[in-house]
Amino acid sequence: MARDTHQSYAADFAFPVQKSGEIEHPSSFLDGVLTAFASVVSGYFILAAGMLYWLVAGAGALGAKIFPRSLIKKHPLAWLIAATALTAALTQTVPGFFPDYSNPREVGLEISLWLSLGLAARAYLLYTECADTFDGLNSSIAERPLERWFASVLHHPVDAVFTRVWVANSVLMAPMTVLLILPDTINYFVIVAYATLLLLGQFPQEIVEHQNIHTRVFSPKVGSSPRIKMLLTALQFYFEYVFALLTSRVPGFYRVQHVYVHHAEDNGPLDTQSTLPYDRTSFFDFSRHAFWQGVDLVSGCLLISYLSKKGKKRQLREVIKGLAIWWTAVLVVAVFNPIAAVYLFLSRFLGGPFVTLITFYQHGLVDPDDPHEVHGHTIDFVDAEHGNLGFDYHVEHHLKPARHWSHYYQEYTRAADKGDGHPAIVMQKDQFGPLALMAALWRKDYPAIARHARLRDIPQDDAAELARIVGERARPIGAEEPSGLLAKVDSVVSRVMAVALPKSFAV
Repeated sequence: MARDTHQSYAADFAFPVQKSGEIEHPSSFLDGVLTAFASVVSGYFILAAGMLYWLVAGAGALGAKIFPRSLIKKHPLAWLIAATALTAALTQTVPGFFPDYSNPREVGLEISLWLSLGLAARAYLLYTECADTFDGLNSSIAERPLERWFASVLHHPVDAVFTRVWVANSVLMAPMTVLLILPDTINYFVIVAYATLLLLGQFPQEIVEHQNIHTRVFSPKVGSSPRIKMLLTALQFYFEYVFALLTSRVPGFYRVQHVYVHHAEDNGPLDTQSTLPYDRTSFFDFSRHAFWQGVDLVSGCLLISYLSKKGKKRQLREVIKGLAIWWTAVLVVAVFNPIAAVYLFLSRFLGGPFVTLITFYQHGLVDPDDPHEVHGHTIDFVDAEHGNLGFDYHVEHHLKPARHWSHYYQEYTRAADKGDGHPAIVMQKDQFGPLALMAALWRKDYPAIARHARLRDIPQDDAAELARIVGERARPIGAEEPSGLLAKVDSVVSRVMAVALPKSFAV
């Protein structure tokens, strides 16, 4: 693909687009307004997420002095249920919508709320914790009665490990959602607790949902009884509809976008999440991408446009049905609690930066000479043997998306053990995780990325060459780059956001 051409539904609003051989430039004023607004939205998301993280991390550290890790690890689900119940109860302890900060009692209650959230986060992370090896995963499943039972009835027994995520996220979000939507219980404490717990469960939820859309998690093993099949069908329905709404997701939306757009286009110019025309070192470009992802999440405009043009009528009906379900839920809530309805809408819209974070760290380094080849546009992160339950072996996933996630480790090692090594950029996740990669890109710190990366044909001791390649692969393809004052402002803002972005989550 030539570097000066591209066509992307999202980029139509942010970059020059080639049509009929001529470059058409969108209004620089409108583009500036869009960039400013999008950057405020993404900036708010990053700063708010960072603030919530440090408050919860600090509260968790204080709580660890009273409830040590070893104590919680014995019965993490019980602790999670107790901590969530305590959090729910504490949200109802102030008489007004906001606490009165001139009242020492209400200040103490907010401190208690954060301590309970810290405890809930620690219990959640311990309950959903996964061993690094497949043997460890299977052993942990065998030790937990609920997961052991699921392993006995599922087509892929190791999928029982996902039980801990959907159970934990249900425990977190069901009570908080009820408190949010009821007019008599919603207040500032509820909004804060809802946002914190929703963020806490998002990455694990992403992993489970990603696997479910490719190989259904609740598929019964061959020969299962009708009762078992009925139960698993009911759980599949709960996961894809009820649970989706509890975690700010539209039923069917992710599956259709991911399978019928993202994998079909493979990060190409028609992919509604394509990174090609965006400068991955620019927070402004990150924000533009995130803005259109947020718009698409609440309206389906990019996804519906793509499906319509491709004539994918069945998938189009599925997306419209899912959006109708979500919008109906929001509008019903709006009838008796407009504040909650607005907050539910914003929670979905602010998923845009979350989508962009994942997209940029998985497809943020693109070979300009071969942007359509999987090894040229996708990154592998190596740490746990199973690759974060299959999520981090992303090259192998794109090459064989229908394979069960448990097979990607074999695919990765087969490619990595060849004489010339793995053909994609491989990051050492234990030393340099996805969020650290994103922050380094915003700083344009290519040597830091190169120190923790490997690429075939580049010797490990030639860090300078690898850093040069990283810098080249972070540049936009088929779009003009900013210059002058705008570029300088972008550089400053990007560095500030790199500092604000939490690099990991450990409580």
